[in-house]
Amino acid sequence: QHGPNVCAVQKVIGTNRKYFTNCKQWYQRKICGKSTVISYECCPGYEKVPGEKGCPAALPLSNLYETLGVVGSTTTQLYTDRTEKLRPEMEGPGSFTIFAPSNEAWASLPAEVLDSLVSNVNIELLNALRYHMVGRRVLTDELKHGMTLTSMYQNSNIQIHHYPNGIVTVNCARLLKADHHATNGVVHLIDKVISTITNNIQQIIEIEDTFETLRAAVAASGLNTMLEGNGQYTLLAPTNEAFEKIPSETLNRILGDPEALRDLLNNHILKSAMCAEAIVAGLSVETLEGTTLEVGCSGDMLTINGKAIISNKDILATNGVIHYIDELLIPDSAKTLFELAAESDVSTAIDLFRQSFCLS
Repeated sequence: QHGPNVCAVQKVIGTNRKYFTNCKQWYQRKICGKSTVISYECCPGYEKVPGEKGCPAALPLSNLYETLGVVGSTTTQLYTDRTEKLRPEMEGPGSFTIFAPSNEAWASLPAEVLDSLVSNVNIELLNALRYHMVGRRVLTDELKHGMTLTSMYQNSNIQIHHYPNGIVTVNCARLLKADHHATNGVVHLIDKVISTITNNIQQIIEIEDTFETLRAAVAASGLNTMLEGNGQYTLLAPTNEAFEKIPSETLNRILGDPEALRDLLNNHILKSAMCAEAIVAGLSVETLEGTTLEVGCSGDMLTINGKAIISNKDILATNGVIHYIDELLIPDSAKTLFELAAESDVSTAIDLFRQSFCLS
């Protein structure tokens, strides 16, 4: 626990989720409502010396291919061998960064996805692995929130987010173990296999059947220009089911009122990209409309204002991320006086007012 180059490992009890931190950085005793235990191990690149505190000895460096095995990404090694072309590059001269999926990340891929990668004479597998690589050494100190890196697959962008709680994501995959130095680069272990990002938020809305009502609402509001432009947003995207839960009278009123409609939609947009892996406890976020939402988590579920209404998370776009939600988040600015009163303690007085108004 004490001494140089010691890192903390915070494990969520009852799960396989681990959070690796350096000794200056701590998470909460509970992650998404679940208790954790903390253990200690040598930071990447160091080992213990008998009789001395901490991990004072630096390990000898290996090439990138061998370092994959050291960090627990032997499946990435296996698939690298299958491509034939990539291993000589990983063992040769140069300077590279690999965001290497853990063995568990590869195992969690749907069978049909994995089959498609290893078919076609492994061309798709080679492309997928190259997308996890950058043609220079990039350490975590350089990974800034909202930046993009150019991958070695067709110069496609990789999205980086570095959150205030210390969590770093790569295309919304969480960095598990960082900064494993190699003779020809550096390896970062991540918890997912990442894929290229091709569509912006507006394009995803247009191609998904579950967003038929949202698509019409966005078009009527004029927000489509923003959602297809540059920037980094989070869209809490209401599904058709979410709109169907609203009384038709209320929904038709909002859809027919340009100002209320814009307020409604802006209340589902956050000013920056928020990946699910970055949420380990309750977090207050402000929407474009100005309302504050409480985003949290309970186990594996994300919550908004305490409700588990997010049905699909971390759908990546070139200009942000989309989370599907099954309930509308209607701000006060999009409600009538009577609707606001019905939610408050003055609802009885309003009912009496309505009755007297109708009788007069």
